[in-house]
Amino acid sequence: MRENLTVSQRIERAMASQQVEKLHGIHNYLHAKNYCAEEWTEIWSRSDDTSWAHGFGRMRGFDQIWHNSVTMYDYSAYESYMELVKLFPEIGGLDPRPVMELSMHTLVNGIVEVAGDGQTARTSYVTPGILYDCINNMCVKRCMSFWERYGSDFVLEDGHWKYLHEHVCPDFGMPLDVANAASGEYAMAKDPQDRMPPPPPAGRDDRVELADPGPLHQKYSIFQPIQNTVPWPEPYETMDDDNTYTKRKR
Repeated sequence: MRENLTVSQRIERAMASQQVEKLHGIHNYLHAKNYCAEEWTEIWSRSDDTSWAHGFGRMRGFDQIWHNSVTMYDYSAYESYMELVKLFPEIGGLDPRPVMELSMHTLVNGIVEVAGDGQTARTSYVTPGILYDCINNMCVKRCMSFWERYGSDFVLEDGHWKYLHEHVCPDFGMPLDVANAASGEYAMAKDPQDRMPPPPPAGRDDRVELADPGPLHQKYSIFQPIQNTVPWPEPYETMDDDNTYTKRKR
């Protein structure tokens, strides 16, 4: 148990907590740049046990994650670029991926638990952020703010920490300077036809393959039930279905 760890084991656990937090930071930078291939190549396990989930559903296994989060996400970026270059020829020569949009997450209220056996780690973060683009086919600047929660599992592979599971829970998002999100939700509750639904995020459409279709988490509404989709991790000895953000399929 934890109280029986040697000094060197305690140091190893402390270093592990720093390393998995660093992986979160690397993810945030690569995600902001839309460098999907770099993220999934460098910091993720390629195990069949990997998973990535959002409110709309869960992907399982590295092949499905790569198809959705790299192949199809890049497809959306290049598809958007081919339209934008007609309107903004000056973007010629730029990497099409970050041209699509910028999604900037920050990390707050972090909780990190390293397993007693030292082979896995679990983290919980609140991630307030913004998503914006300065060029689009509407020729306007757009920005929205949002709050999400990360529930992430990590595994130690060949001496290196890697992402194993992640579940992103979108609590709410709102456009900046053009609407009142709270009154909009109230109007929507009174009359569902009062507001058009927002467009799906880039790369997240009917071409996405999901092992566990959602919704897995509900965004804010005035009738929203209490949700604890990704509770913070408690001290644990080894990763199992009671200590993970992705339970095995039965």
